[in-house]
Amino acid sequence: MEHPQRVDELSPSGTPQSAAAAPLAAAAPPAVAATSLPPLPNLPASDVQFLRPQDPHYADLLPAANKLTQLAPALRAVCKTEHAVAVMVDWVRSNGLNFAVRCGGHSYEGLSQSTDVAIDVRGLQQITVDKASNIVTAGSGVSLFELYSALAAQGLALQAGSCPTVGISGHLTGGGHGLLARSHGLTCDGLQQATIVDAQARTLQADASSEPDLYWACRGGGGGSFGIATEFRISVFPLKTALVFGVSWTLSRAHAAQLFAAWQDWAPNAPSDITSIMKVGPAGNGLISMRCIGQSVGSESALRTELKHLTSLQAPSSALTVRSLGFLDAIKHFAGPLDYESILMKAKSDYVLTPLPASGIAAMMAAVAPLAPGAIALLCDSYGGKIADVAADATAFPRRAGTQYCIQYFSSWSRAADTATHRAQVARVYAAMRPFMPGASYVNYCDLDLDDYATAYWGDNLGRLVAVKQQYDPDDLFHHAQSVPLSVPDV
Repeated sequence: MEHPQRVDELSPSGTPQSAAAAPLAAAAPPAVAATSLPPLPNLPASDVQFLRPQDPHYADLLPAANKLTQLAPALRAVCKTEHAVAVMVDWVRSNGLNFAVRCGGHSYEGLSQSTDVAIDVRGLQQITVDKASNIVTAGSGVSLFELYSALAAQGLALQAGSCPTVGISGHLTGGGHGLLARSHGLTCDGLQQATIVDAQARTLQADASSEPDLYWACRGGGGGSFGIATEFRISVFPLKTALVFGVSWTLSRAHAAQLFAAWQDWAPNAPSDITSIMKVGPAGNGLISMRCIGQSVGSESALRTELKHLTSLQAPSSALTVRSLGFLDAIKHFAGPLDYESILMKAKSDYVLTPLPASGIAAMMAAVAPLAPGAIALLCDSYGGKIADVAADATAFPRRAGTQYCIQYFSSWSRAADTATHRAQVARVYAAMRPFMPGASYVNYCDLDLDDYATAYWGDNLGRLVAVKQQYDPDDLFHHAQSVPLSVPDV
């Protein structure tokens, strides 16, 4: 799950990186003046909408999910067709222009932002549902909630994140964890075919038999390294209802550590019907706030029995709630506002590949407890289940069997003047956990602070990803601050 816009209930959900390239926001060159751009491609309005700062609708498509990373491009090309994407790729390459590719705009570090040219795929909005084959074909500009809505109307569902405005492109290509992950796998596990415009502006169909290496890379390699996705064919499944649950505690550090240890023992090994998230944060006065939420596609009695592992250990401060909801209502339950939100935020991540020792859990509680309520949330997404059924090298996403959970260290705030304080708090909690962590991170929670992001994101799959990069983009046209490199870095 990615992009916690709503830390009161859930949080994570969508996709950081966009469908393709993006230069480093902090080091971006000065904006290209609109007058200095070369002549624009001769494309009709049915193919593309060109937006420059003086245009009346320019501001409508400007917001990014993280206000800290928002940039204003000299030109935004909102592509409505695959042909327009190919023409724009040829244009930026031929003219040597800096560019980024934008879908949902949820890249934590602004890797889909540019001050020069933005190739924006939000015009690729087609959704076709084939109920007979349980396949959805979606344009790369579609948001998760748009996709969920189209599927729910047919009694179908997709395993993906909870933030409704996240774009499918970055979410899927980075892996895609959500509240059906343990029962149905990652979003990328359902990908059957991706249509990609490559660095030579060729349109490629990547699937198991055609361009198989590119297909492999599209399932977990992240956005921004190999080309621009224009369409996805994804397997979906019948699902009319799901159980949603939540239970909260306010505890001392010692009792919180005891509860977290119990959740850690249970959550990655629970029946695969159940996907849970444990949220840990400061409650004030040295106490810890904990909330376990999630979904199940099994029976209510079985779910309640499983949750007794937690509720019988420490008395909840708010009683366990379990509700059966239709698939789309279950999405809305955790989604927060359906309108696009733009906030100030910082996040970091860790994969816990072996259970944390008692000393590691104690360090977590000690780091969190002194902070003010709401200062930070540690969002622990359980793995195991169907995620672990896929071999670690079968897709580019490497965190499979044995992975316990992912921790997202997330903070958001409303005043720009508080930015340094919140970033420092996240950094301190993250630093406190370094002795206990293996150095693995989630590409969809991109983090420019990482010294060796490529190994942190892709682990043992990095070598093959580099080979795919060399094959499909040897000149590194599609690059950003954390794209797949052309060679394995020396560390």
